[in-house]
Amino acid sequence: MIRERKLTAHKLGVYLIVFFSAWSVKELVLQPVLAESLDGFALALVGQAIKLLVWTIPAILLIRYYREDMWISLREMVVTRPRWFSDAPMLLVVFGPLLRAIFLYGGVGIHPDFQPERLIGAVLFVGITEEIVFRGFLLNALLQKMKLWSAIAVNEVFFVLIHFPIWIYQGKDLVAFAGSSVVVFLLGGLFSYSFVKTRNIFVPIVLHMIYNLLVVVFLG
Repeated sequence: MIRERKLTAHKLGVYLIVFFSAWSVKELVLQPVLAESLDGFALALVGQAIKLLVWTIPAILLIRYYREDMWISLREMVVTRPRWFSDAPMLLVVFGPLLRAIFLYGGVGIHPDFQPERLIGAVLFVGITEEIVFRGFLLNALLQKMKLWSAIAVNEVFFVLIHFPIWIYQGKDLVAFAGSSVVVFLLGGLFSYSFVKTRNIFVPIVLHMIYNLLVVVFLG
């Protein structure tokens, strides 16, 4: 008997529960332990190695396994050539951090709290890990089950929620939680739209990396 490969809403819900639970344990339980024994680049590298195992590898396997239930295939989202200037004018939006730096500090310059090791996690790996999960897999699956903007909205809610563990670990207050949630929701919508518009996973990855690079360097 051939087993049917069908990504049902139930299976997707189980994945989200397991994924969110595993990442919450990592950020709230394992991260403090790692922070006590490691620092700097070592901490960043270990953290991103764990993120690749928890986020990226399972998502890629699921995209391949449930390829019939994906909006586009893994191959298509990799080989489709985006027309950056006509299909992705949203590139300009990622320069928001520059405008914010000018507004807050009166100009653009390297922030005094800039930490080079953050370039590993917040820039080099974050675009790959987060975009493959939330655009390459989750949004890709949702687009097969609901209308475009509904799929994007649901995807962005989950994208905001996955940031809660790290925000709790960082001790953000309610105002910071609200502000960060709005920013992440809007940015996620931008990344999602760029993925749908270009049908290429590298576009949201690049957008995500550029935005975070500017934040890390100019806003600390």
